[in-house]
Amino acid sequence: MIKFSELCIERPLGTKENNDIIDLLCRKFNELNYKTIDLPLSCRVWHSDNSFVEQSGNKIRIFPSPFSRSLRGNYSIKFVSSLKELEKIKTYNGILVFINELSENTKMPNNFPFYFPDEDKLLYELLEKINPKGIMGITGQEQSSGLNPFPLFEDTNLEIPTAFVASIGSISEKNDISIILNSKIFKRKSKQIIFRKEGLYKDIILIIAHMDTKYFTDGALDNAAGIYTLYEIANLMKNKKSNYTIEIVPFNGEDHPEVSGQLAYLKYLEKNKYTIKNVINIDGVGHIGSKNMFSFFNFDENVKTKIIDKNNLLEGEQWYSGDHGIFAFKDIPCIAVTSSDMFTKAIKITHTKKDTKEIVDINLLKILGKTIENIIKIIDAQ
Repeated sequence: MIKFSELCIERPLGTKENNDIIDLLCRKFNELNYKTIDLPLSCRVWHSDNSFVEQSGNKIRIFPSPFSRSLRGNYSIKFVSSLKELEKIKTYNGILVFINELSENTKMPNNFPFYFPDEDKLLYELLEKINPKGIMGITGQEQSSGLNPFPLFEDTNLEIPTAFVASIGSISEKNDISIILNSKIFKRKSKQIIFRKEGLYKDIILIIAHMDTKYFTDGALDNAAGIYTLYEIANLMKNKKSNYTIEIVPFNGEDHPEVSGQLAYLKYLEKNKYTIKNVINIDGVGHIGSKNMFSFFNFDENVKTKIIDKNNLLEGEQWYSGDHGIFAFKDIPCIAVTSSDMFTKAIKITHTKKDTKEIVDINLLKILGKTIENIIKIIDAQ
């Protein structure tokens, strides 16, 4: 068996801890006689250290954005509130400070393969033209996680150094600032693993949960709970035959801007000409005091009703900010499972140091494993 506590460690893609979890999963799934497929990955890891800005004796700690470049020196600063203001700047050889409208939301990585809004595309085009020495975001509570403040950028390819902070106090445009931004990125090798159980047909019932974390969090709820549930499902199904091929995939990269594991898996599907029949994504399950909640995408209503009624499921509204979105946008039937309080309470814990094993109810995960086994039986019979 896998101990839940073994999974609850900071494990961003490409780190030693991430590789240790890969090795653990491979050993445990091999014991259950699943075929293991390795897809090699190239990725980047990040290291940061204490960073500051200073002006006229006023020294403030700032936080490097994940995967930012480093920066040191004395520079002028300019506050910018909106894209319209940014469009008026031709070039700027100093630090742009994003406030108000420009600092409300995290920006997608440039040319993100699954979702890249026009507003972010315009922002990157303007930044390429302006080419500032650095960018600092004044941010507060992020809507999609518990981070406060939160990084505006998380992009391995952005050459402009970036940082974030809740406030810079009395620092103004009147004088230059001194900045020390300690941040480095390194190239690493990793892999995406697939645990496969052959069925009579090559079409795949895909069961997924991302295994990586952001930096500085144990990621118990997000998403060690999902990985633990994958193992529970695999153990329940180890001696059972199925019509469709089962692939259990701990995606390696959902919390990384390069989404390397997801892209590798899509190439694997294309290369082998495999077709996905259904997807079940497990993300953020097991929060203490919650229930398991199921959201359906692209499902035949009769099949959906059968699944809900036979398992007495709590149905939730559709949400796309997870790995199932990759497949749902391709009209593949998907089920996304999370905690019933994910978007009211649990989300305020994700990506933070508070996301520890104590906030997860293991019994909910064991119940979920059995429930998903029952769902797979219904899907497999269609």
